[in-house]
Amino acid sequence: MPSPIRILLVEDEQPCRDAVRSFLSRGCPEASCVGEASSLAEAIIVLPTLSPDLILLDVDLGDGTGFDLLDHFPNPKFHVIFTTAHDEFALRAFRYSALDYLLKPIDPEELIMAVQKAAQPRESLDYHRQLNQLRHNASTRLFDRITLNTGDGLLFIGTEEITRLEAQGNYSFVFLENGERHLTAQSLAGFEEMLPAPPFFRAHQSHMVNTKFVRKLAKDEGDSLLMTDKSIIPLARRRKEAFINVMKSRASN
Repeated sequence: MPSPIRILLVEDEQPCRDAVRSFLSRGCPEASCVGEASSLAEAIIVLPTLSPDLILLDVDLGDGTGFDLLDHFPNPKFHVIFTTAHDEFALRAFRYSALDYLLKPIDPEELIMAVQKAAQPRESLDYHRQLNQLRHNASTRLFDRITLNTGDGLLFIGTEEITRLEAQGNYSFVFLENGERHLTAQSLAGFEEMLPAPPFFRAHQSHMVNTKFVRKLAKDEGDSLLMTDKSIIPLARRRKEAFINVMKSRASN
């Protein structure tokens, strides 16, 4: 019989901690809540003594953030599931690092699935790189690094390396400056929400470009964008004016 998943709840609201305990006891018998912390200061003290496998970590702890807690444990042996209200900055940070999070109020089924997923074996080096990227994005607010979940693992790149993206159903191809192409488990609409505009621009229903790599707006056979990698990207008629304005703005800066 597998060992129970040792969970530490780090949450400043007692009702939320009570609800999570109840959800886990009813739906996740393989989980064992070994302790609680209601603040950043308390979590820093109890975490080393409890040695949890997993932390359910609230982003906003009153006396600090869940990101601050990670700064105290740069090479953790535990995994983390973040919990947050609809904090757009936090959600963007999680998406950029491809880390799991739960929105409040926490849904019991989503909680159970997230805990079971966290219990699965994973490459510790990749996970530490994800957490380091999260800390970087949270501290600098630059969002210049992103983790791509590809079919054969996680890819860690700078956003400036992306030349363009192409929809492939609910997935996307991501093209890089070095000529690589990667299929990722993220929709183009998801990337549009994440990546900064500018320099990224949704040129067409199926295409997004990094305007830094657009070489020419061609009008030979309908409007299209010639990229520095010699690819030709269609430009939707309704997006043409917006594209021209973006490029004019870039030229004037």
